[in-house]
Amino acid sequence: MAQEPAFVSCRLHQDVWDENLFTLYERWREPSVKAFIQHQVTENPYRQIYEEKLPGWLSQPRTASVVRALQT
Repeated sequence: MAQEPAFVSCRLHQDVWDENLFTLYERWREPSVKAFIQHQVTENPYRQIYEEKLPGWLSQPRTASVVRALQT
């Protein structure tokens, strides 16, 4: 994903109380969530492979969120 023009960054976090709980933060320069999803589904063969493998790695269905950074 790092080779894609809209990619900004990616961070993987592990929960300090539950070592089996991970949060993956991806940052992208896309004009909308809809554009991001469309781009991921149609133009990225690696993403399709990842999506196919993901259910076998998860203990429960994943959830997605769109967040924004707050300035301090």
